[in-house]
Amino acid sequence: MFEEYVSAFEGIGRPVGLMLLDLDKFKNVNDTFGHGVGDEVLKAVAGCLSEFARHHDVVARLGGEEFAIVVTNMSGQGLVSFAERIRRAVSALTIRVGDVTLPITVSVGLASSAPGDDCAGIFKRADINLYSAKQGGRNRVHAGAGSGIPAGTNA
Repeated sequence: MFEEYVSAFEGIGRPVGLMLLDLDKFKNVNDTFGHGVGDEVLKAVAGCLSEFARHHDVVARLGGEEFAIVVTNMSGQGLVSFAERIRRAVSALTIRVGDVTLPITVSVGLASSAPGDDCAGIFKRADINLYSAKQGGRNRVHAGAGSGIPAGTNA
């Protein structure tokens, strides 16, 4: 499906952005509070992502605590701003376990298509940027070199 989006939007000269999102320190949630609470966190995050995505964007859980959003027809700066709004919305989620409120944060790696791009290349750039967001301290959006997003647009 991602390939179809990239191909179709390349045909009309418009970008396709990819957001890879990974819940920060999610293993600690499962280890401390159990998988039932972890499932509730995943459901809350999935609901938040779906609420913020536009009707033609695609939100998917890739597995574990990793999600993706395919964002069509949005400039690099717009994609960074959109990702930052989503990052803030996830961090505002309230997950209560007894009298404890769990802090939920997400790291986001971005990439945007360029003419001639293939899906594997876009995904790899977004994944590298996700890794950079995590290495940079988590709870951040990263669109680094090679992301297809102009320099200076990191959130």
